[in-house]
Amino acid sequence: MVASLLGPDLGLVNARLYTFDRTDQASTPTFYPFEKFRELLKQPGVLLEPGYFTVEREKLRSTGIVDSIHTLSGETDTEVIWRYAYVVAFLAYWRSGAVKKSEFSTRLLLPEIEKHVNKQAYAEQSGWVKKRAGQKKEYRELPCARTLLEWVRLYEKAGCSRLALAPRTFRSGNWKDRFTLEELRFLGRCIGDYLTRSRLSKRRVADNTKVKFEAENVQRVELGLPLLKVPSKRKVEREIAKLDPYSTYAQRHGVDAANRKFILYETGLDASYPMERIEIDEWKVDLITILAERGALDNLSPEQLAALPRGRRWLYLAIDAATGCVLGMRLCETPNADDAIALLADVTRGKSSLAAAAGCRSEWGQYGGLKTVATDLGAAFVDDRFRAAIFDAGGSPETPTGGLPQLRARVERIFGTFGTDLMPGLAGQTFSNPKERGDYPSVEMAAITDDQLMQMLILYVVDVYHNRPHAGLKGETPNNCWKRLGKEKGVVPDVPERIRRRAFGKPQNRKVSGRGVRVFGIDYTCAALRHFHLHSHETYVDLRIDLNDIGWIMVRIGDEWFPATALQKCFDGVSYDKWEAAARQLRLKFREEAALHESVVAEALQKIATVNAEAERRMGVALRTVTPAGLRRGEEDLFLGLSIDPDDPEGFDLPPDEDLFGSLVPLLDKDGGGATAIPDAVETEEPEAEDDHAPLTWRFDDE
Repeated sequence: MVASLLGPDLGLVNARLYTFDRTDQASTPTFYPFEKFRELLKQPGVLLEPGYFTVEREKLRSTGIVDSIHTLSGETDTEVIWRYAYVVAFLAYWRSGAVKKSEFSTRLLLPEIEKHVNKQAYAEQSGWVKKRAGQKKEYRELPCARTLLEWVRLYEKAGCSRLALAPRTFRSGNWKDRFTLEELRFLGRCIGDYLTRSRLSKRRVADNTKVKFEAENVQRVELGLPLLKVPSKRKVEREIAKLDPYSTYAQRHGVDAANRKFILYETGLDASYPMERIEIDEWKVDLITILAERGALDNLSPEQLAALPRGRRWLYLAIDAATGCVLGMRLCETPNADDAIALLADVTRGKSSLAAAAGCRSEWGQYGGLKTVATDLGAAFVDDRFRAAIFDAGGSPETPTGGLPQLRARVERIFGTFGTDLMPGLAGQTFSNPKERGDYPSVEMAAITDDQLMQMLILYVVDVYHNRPHAGLKGETPNNCWKRLGKEKGVVPDVPERIRRRAFGKPQNRKVSGRGVRVFGIDYTCAALRHFHLHSHETYVDLRIDLNDIGWIMVRIGDEWFPATALQKCFDGVSYDKWEAAARQLRLKFREEAALHESVVAEALQKIATVNAEAERRMGVALRTVTPAGLRRGEEDLFLGLSIDPDDPEGFDLPPDEDLFGSLVPLLDKDGGGATAIPDAVETEEPEAEDDHAPLTWRFDDE
């Protein structure tokens, strides 16, 4: 399925179908209705790259430049984003007629372009820290006019792909081997001495290699042949280090020993159209709220309620330029890149369940893929992680020059609508200025909690704003405009689930073992991870996790990302919030056990789902934000030493992980009788630090 969706350009047959042509063989076109295609993109094995076969992309691939900004290493990805800022700024001035594509004209405007780009860098480096005199800022040296015009040419020639801006120097260097093929073959025969059961050391093999090369050269002199270049000891040791780890260990210690060392566990069950342009901005809400969830206020006395902290929240909001529909909202304590990236993720998925939890009668189904994302110079929006997430999801960030809010008029206007239509009459309103506020005690009158504020915002947007005639749409409602344009012109295709998780998922880094990688007490594995464990000298991999579905994750191995599924199938479609709540209950119920059976976990998750449905109706859980610090605390408090045995480890034996107390959860007999206790593990001597199979101690078990 990946092959069938990877290559062909996306085309509309009519208002309801997409069509694809195969590239590997001649065949009739394949048709997909919108809804079926949308469901298809949610599968982990499906990848869509619009424009893959355009002439510009084909030429770009022929240069050897990578197809994803996340595969660029070191500072290269940051430099691509910096060059992109210069190119976009130049093109904006060029479209306005302020500059021509000549060196003389560009040279005159360079100071203005540099000022605009450095303004973004200043905002990023300032972040949310209070500005102080004397703080140091770092700026890159501006390009000359000729270089900038060359970047613009490459960018346009590649079909406006930012990957064309990758510096050619990131793969510079002499990568050719300095030894001839004959010398390398002889070196390979010498290194073969290392792959024997005699287990010679690398230094011994290097010494023997030098002797063999010198002896060979003596014979070549007698035969009148050219001498072989003698490799250094370091060269020999480097070549030995490149050998396949599994094969090398099997040659030196035997296949059985290699299988024990590299033991593997199988899974067993094994904007003239919607979303063309999105405007995002942040707004400090004109309301003093109680900084707590409503459930935390139960059974508090009036004195305790008065002592609760109060303040103003920030709202991140995304709006579709073509239809005026709100695509996502996020409340946060202070502006930050994590919530801005989470908003991007919300923009690319449906939110009808959230609307239902808020009590809306209308659906909130406006979403799709990314194309152009327009922001201001907010610190979160100029953060490299935010812009890289847009790039990876197939979109293009746009940061207009400062002082021109009209370029993002729609999102600015809706904040004004909130201030004049929603906030008046709410307890704790701040008003637009002190004169208008008068002697109104905003802080003392604050009575609305965070989740209540979010519920009111969702109710207003989904049921009121989306269903009101909009002046900017010539009297049409945003909802009807979305439906009409969606039928006439289509919506930007959804971001495939694999790419969504890679672009917006929570980043983690974990050590690879025979069970794969462990996150939040859950083991994930795939064929690529098993191969990595056997044949790679590295031990850690980068991960991306969607907290709305922890049934599978994305794992980066080399320059590629692969989906890895949970060994325990009970986590399919389960959110992190539900698993955290279930783990907390399981910890209380089985206080002295750290190893659980999958059936026990599945039963707890089902109970949590029932409770969670009621909580979502009260908007207590549905609006909760999980921060990186919260994830770390969860690992320390709940998932430390926790392991879950699959119900059906088909074809393999999964040895139970030794938990903190050396015993497993008692399980009921099949006939419903009493529990059968598993005896405690026998105490052993303290293992050596190098022992990979040592019992777990108080440490991060899933690192």
